[in-house]
Amino acid sequence: MKFTSKVLPTLVTVVLLATASARGQSPPTANNLSLAPDTRPANVLFAEADKYLEKKYAEFNKQKLAYDSNLEAKTKQEQKDLAAKYAEVLHSRSSLSEMDQFYLGMLYHLAGNGDGALEAMGHYLGGEASGQNAQLARAVVVLYSTRKGLIAEAERAVADYGNNQPQTLAEWFGMESLVTELLQKTKDYQRMAAHAQQMAKIARMVVPNQGINTLRRDDMLFKAASFLAEAYVNSNRKAEAIATVQDLRKLALALPSGNLLRLANIRLNGLDRAIDLRGVFSELPKDASKLPEIVATQWIDQAPVKLSELRGQVVLLDFWATWCGPCRYTFPRLQQWHEAYKDKGLVILGMTNYFGEADGHKATRGEELVYLRSFKKRNRLPYGFAIAESSVNDLNYGVFTIPMSFLIDRQGRMRYISMGASAEEIAALGKMIEKVMAEETVKSSETVSAR
Repeated sequence: MKFTSKVLPTLVTVVLLATASARGQSPPTANNLSLAPDTRPANVLFAEADKYLEKKYAEFNKQKLAYDSNLEAKTKQEQKDLAAKYAEVLHSRSSLSEMDQFYLGMLYHLAGNGDGALEAMGHYLGGEASGQNAQLARAVVVLYSTRKGLIAEAERAVADYGNNQPQTLAEWFGMESLVTELLQKTKDYQRMAAHAQQMAKIARMVVPNQGINTLRRDDMLFKAASFLAEAYVNSNRKAEAIATVQDLRKLALALPSGNLLRLANIRLNGLDRAIDLRGVFSELPKDASKLPEIVATQWIDQAPVKLSELRGQVVLLDFWATWCGPCRYTFPRLQQWHEAYKDKGLVILGMTNYFGEADGHKATRGEELVYLRSFKKRNRLPYGFAIAESSVNDLNYGVFTIPMSFLIDRQGRMRYISMGASAEEIAALGKMIEKVMAEETVKSSETVSAR
C-alpha cells in the first residue's frame, strides 16, 4: 500500500482540492523554519502548506517505504503545524490585503483552527470578494459555523453560495447537509425542512449528470429525502413525509435504480409498515424516460440489440451470475415466462459480466465464454445472454445484489424492479409481467377496433 494524499471527498477536502496552488520553494518542515522574518506572499505560504502531504508522500513512495499509519499521522500533524506557523506569520503582519485574508483563512482551515478561519474569512467576504475563492471561503464558513452552532452565519453563507457562481453541486449539497444536521440537533424542524428541501433540489440537479457515480447520486437523493421526511414527521406532517418517500420511490423506478428503491423501501417501511411496498408499480408512468443502454461485448443466442430497437416489445432484463445460488432458483420461472410470452412480444435478456472464473476456478475470457455457453445449455435457458466486461450495467441500473430484474413495457417505460429470489418476489414479478402483457394487448385491440 502506497502513501496517498487522496481521501474521500468530504466538504473539507473539496475545499482544499479545488484551491489553485502557487509555485514556491520546497516546503520546510515545521521544525526548521528560519528565525528571519518570512516576507513571502500569502499565496506562496499557503501553497507550500497545502502541498506538504503530497510532496512528503511522493518522497516516501520514491524511497519505497512500506505504508505506516504512524508515519502518516506524524506527517499530517507536521502539515497542520506548518499551516499554523504560516498563519501566525501572516497574522503578525501590519496590514493584510483582501486576498491575504483569504489565504490566512485557508491556512487556519488547514491547521484546523476554526475560530481563526471564521475571523479571516469574515474579513475577506466583507469586501469585494467574488468568484471561486469567495465560494471556497463560504464553504469554510459553513463548515466551522455549523461546528460552533452559529446557525445564522451558516445560513447566510450557504444562501450566498447559492446566489453566486461558480457552484459545485456536491459542495453545495454538503454545505446544506451541515446546516440541516445542525437544525436537526437543535430540533428546529421547520427550518430543517426548508434546508432539506434545498438538499433535495440540488440532488435532483445532479440526476442528469451522466458522469456522477450512481451510488453517490443515490446517496444524495436518499439523504435529502430522509432528512425531509424526518422534519415532516417531527412537525406532525406524517402524510407529507410518506409522500416524500413515495416520490423518491417513483424516481428510483424512473432512473432506474434498484439500490435507491431498496433504500426508499426501508425508509417507507419505517414510516408505516402497513403500506404496500409494491404499490408504486401500480401507477402508469406518464412518459418514457431514457433508460441506460445495454453495454455488452459478447452476446449468446441473441443478436446485439439496443433497448431503443426493442421498443414495441416487453423487455425483462435479468441480472444474474453463474455463481449465484438464488439466481438458479429463478431459472424455472424465467423459462416458463419465456415460453408463455415469447410469441406475444416478451424479450428476456440475461445480463451478466465476465468475472474471471468458471465453476469456481480462474478462467480467461475465452474459457469463461465457453463455460457460459455450456451453462446455458445445461440449464436449458432459452433466452439470450448479454455479457459485459465490467460492472457498467450494474452501476447504470443500481444493481447492488442479484438476482435483480427490470421490467420495461412496449413504450420503453420502466414498470417494475424485482429484487431477490423469494417465492413472494417471483410471484409478484410474474403477476406484473402478466399485467403488462395484458395491458398492451387490450390497447392493441382497442386501436384495431377504432380503425
